[in-house]
Amino acid sequence: MRKVAAISLFVALTSSAYMLKGQHVVTLSGLLKSMEQWNQLYRVVAATDSVFGIRKANIGKSYYPKIDLNAEATWQSDVTHVSIPFPGVSIPEPDRDSYRITIDLSQLVWDGGVTKAQLQLEEENRKIEKNRVNSELYGQKERVVSLFFSILSIDLANEQLRLMANELEKRLGELEASVKAGAALESSLNALKAEKLRLMQSIEANISQRYSLISAIQSLTGQKIDDGSAFLLPVLTIPNQYTCLRPDYIFFELQNSYLLTASETLASKRMPRLSAFARVGYGKPGLNMLSNKFDSFAMVGARFSWNIWDWNSTSRERQVLKIQQNIFQYRRIAFNEGFNAQVSSAWAQIQSLQRQIQNDEQIVELLDKSVRASASQLSNGTITSSVYLSDFNSLLRAKVDMELRRVKLAYEVAKLYITLGLSINE
Repeated sequence: MRKVAAISLFVALTSSAYMLKGQHVVTLSGLLKSMEQWNQLYRVVAATDSVFGIRKANIGKSYYPKIDLNAEATWQSDVTHVSIPFPGVSIPEPDRDSYRITIDLSQLVWDGGVTKAQLQLEEENRKIEKNRVNSELYGQKERVVSLFFSILSIDLANEQLRLMANELEKRLGELEASVKAGAALESSLNALKAEKLRLMQSIEANISQRYSLISAIQSLTGQKIDDGSAFLLPVLTIPNQYTCLRPDYIFFELQNSYLLTASETLASKRMPRLSAFARVGYGKPGLNMLSNKFDSFAMVGARFSWNIWDWNSTSRERQVLKIQQNIFQYRRIAFNEGFNAQVSSAWAQIQSLQRQIQNDEQIVELLDKSVRASASQLSNGTITSSVYLSDFNSLLRAKVDMELRRVKLAYEVAKLYITLGLSINE
């Protein structure tokens, strides 16, 4: 593919300038991996898993037997008594005070799927929380990519400035010889010296800005970057698929799944429940209500419950969930429209930069010929230094523009990766 070949060729030409012996090389993929290990937000993901594990364990315990200890002391204004006399039979009247302590054991047999639905709901909520963290981190990835290419642009610009400074130094040597021989004016020599100083000023200004950018990128990634570290342009082929894999897009799918699970949970709440229970205790009276003595007692049984009418509260909750689904659907449509616009813009920018770089190469070739001719004329004293510097600066600007456009092209490809949610692994 011609586009890919153009980028790969540029990488091959520029990366060799950085691969110096003993020089530390900084890659974009390395910085992104360092950010994953350094950023505190990644610890939130592990913490979210821990919270889910605890909640899952608690929900799962709903099928475990429940044991309650209860104590009760009461006094009542009246008691059940028999006022009809029976010859030879004495029926005592119960005391109005009673005391009881019991241990109640209950075992859920079937809950209509409530526990299973709650577990699914917690799982969906865990995915959403992790996705929210990943979305926050993704914004910081974009910042790292921007800083990386800003530093790379400075490095390439400085490389061109140094090359042109070296070229200017050669011309100074030739012009000094011409001045001594009386073939050129000293003012021409001074003009070239002043231009060289301007180049060195630009280099120093870029270096100062580089320090600031490195400090910012270190704070995001935690990676130690030396002043002499070289930033290597990543090898990124232009994507041939435009499916969005960004965390903020995946959020819509996760939220929809969460709402569907919540709807299923509502249905399970209306199902009947069956449980078994047992009770042992000691009190006055026991199970014999006509006895005024403390006694032990025991009871076992089963319990069935079913909420057959909830005044349409479940139906209204379903309506709320349906409205929320529609809201997220509208947001997803709006997101897709913005996403498609971003991809189209990025693709148009990439194609435009490729055409501009082809023109830059021709411009640099033509200006380089012009500068070589001007240099020869300057040495012979047939033109002034201002004429030569005009050609020289034109070539300098053309070379710097071409290198910066090449970096810009790689940056636009990297931004397209970020827009699509693709991993950058060069």
